[in-house]
Amino acid sequence: MNRPVSLRILSHSGMTLVEMVIAIAIAGIAVAALASAFSSMVTRTADPMILTQSQIAAESLMEEILLKPFADPNSGLVCTTNEAARPDKNDVCDYHGYTSTGINDQADSSVVGLENYNVSVTVVPQALGSGVTAVPLADGLFITITITNPLSNSVILSAYRANY
Repeated sequence: MNRPVSLRILSHSGMTLVEMVIAIAIAGIAVAALASAFSSMVTRTADPMILTQSQIAAESLMEEILLKPFADPNSGLVCTTNEAARPDKNDVCDYHGYTSTGINDQADSSVVGLENYNVSVTVVPQALGSGVTAVPLADGLFITITITNPLSNSVILSAYRANY
């Protein structure tokens, strides 16, 4: 038995040259947009690290200050003298007016890599609370540390210290 041979017309599947050029142009635009977004992300990847360094430096200096005695151990007076060198600071008020370009350790040696930070400290007498539990002006201090990082952002850390 002979079956008739059916001729099947095959349709050509594929892309024409025009379709190919349009597809390449669209892909190029998409890649350019992604590359631009990626490059802006890459340039900002150090920002969280710089902010974290600022915060850690402020917390470290605040801990150093809060661990000092409230009154001068030599005279017993509060906020009367101010030792100039950081290693000589022996009470909380000695840090009032302390400034530094770059982050320094307790021995006042600069920390490598943190030269572009600026530090300033203020310590002012302040009454704390009210009523029966109030701390009078003579027994309360308000400490503010401001660290300005290379991005020109300031990290401000404040604390109270009472004469307990």
